[in-house]
Amino acid sequence: MHTPTPAQLLQVWERGGDPSAAARGLLLLGCSCDEYSAEAQAALPLGRRDALLLELRERLFGAAIDAVATCPQCAATVEATFRCDDLRLPDAEAAATTLEHAAHGIRVQFRLPDSRDLLALENCGDAGAARALLLERCVLAAQRGGESREPRGLPHELQAEIAQAMAQADPQADLQLAFRCPDCGHECQPLFDIARFLWQELHAWALHMLREVDTLAQAYHWAEADILALSPRRRQAYLELCAP
Repeated sequence: MHTPTPAQLLQVWERGGDPSAAARGLLLLGCSCDEYSAEAQAALPLGRRDALLLELRERLFGAAIDAVATCPQCAATVEATFRCDDLRLPDAEAAATTLEHAAHGIRVQFRLPDSRDLLALENCGDAGAARALLLERCVLAAQRGGESREPRGLPHELQAEIAQAMAQADPQADLQLAFRCPDCGHECQPLFDIARFLWQELHAWALHMLREVDTLAQAYHWAEADILALSPRRRQAYLELCAP
């Protein structure tokens, strides 16, 4: 993995105006992960994808993370500060992509969800339809007594067990934060989506960077590419020089 330049980050931000969090996650990986092709990035288990996005986040904005959530009980704002290492699980890279589960007389072979699956679920009308489509996509084979079974026809108990097995095999993909509301004491565990969180930070950074480019371009008549090529320290020095 390498650290994208400011110009590359702005290009990614510009391309990600409309796509979903899953598509934006792939855009971020595409500008920083040399070791994977675009197809391989899309096929990464979500936990491995999120581990790479955590590494990219640390490279871009540092190790400390400030998160904000809304208390579902009293609607108060809950703040928390933690580090990227607090969110990393040691087995994220070693998670097997193909697994088996046998129960209710049925042996099921399945794979872990990836970005391609998230993109396919975007048009699902409700959670039930999304779960059914995900099961259909991720179940590779299901047999009972030598006869094949369709994923949608599996017993509901078995479907729930497969979903649980997926979560246990790839815990990095389902990170939850432990928040306690300072106002009412309610405890909650909101999901931490690194793809969405990192994109929000990139959006704020891009707007700030464009304001700096605008200021320096007006003051010195430099091209955007020349301004972006400056180191942060030198760019800040020029901004202080042209400040009224």
